[in-house]
Amino acid sequence: MTLIEKYKVVQAVEPKTTNVAVTGAYISLKNVINATVVVNLTQAVGHATSISIYEAKDVSGTDAKSITNAVPIWANEDVSLGDSLIRKEDGVSYTVANTAKNKQVVFHIDSAKLDINDGFTCINVRIGASTQVTNYGSAEYILDSKYAGDVPSSVVID
Repeated sequence: MTLIEKYKVVQAVEPKTTNVAVTGAYISLKNVINATVVVNLTQAVGHATSISIYEAKDVSGTDAKSITNAVPIWANEDVSLGDSLIRKEDGVSYTVANTAKNKQVVFHIDSAKLDINDGFTCINVRIGASTQVTNYGSAEYILDSKYAGDVPSSVVID
């Protein structure tokens, strides 16, 4: 089975400068067991860039707020040294080291831990402003769907 046959992969943030804050696309986790958010940073100039996960009531971002339940986080603060992701303390955000390196940060989100009792079923990723035009970021969502099928349902609509 291939990655695409088992998981839905959705672009959250196309590669872009982090000179200003970046808000990723919202996706619905209504039919998702787990969501993995993979963020890649190219930091030509060192900056302690913060990456956060937000939840909302719909894919338009209604009532968006930072997630309240801490999630597992892994990071590689210098991908030129290898492909190891180091387990970090669970949290709702992660701030990378203030170094000029290429970095990768991974969040694992159990959809049942969203504020579903108050109607929060959607997430997005946000990358803080580095105020450096030569720093870039991108992100993807890798989703484990509740229901098997040849064509996974869309997560960019409610």
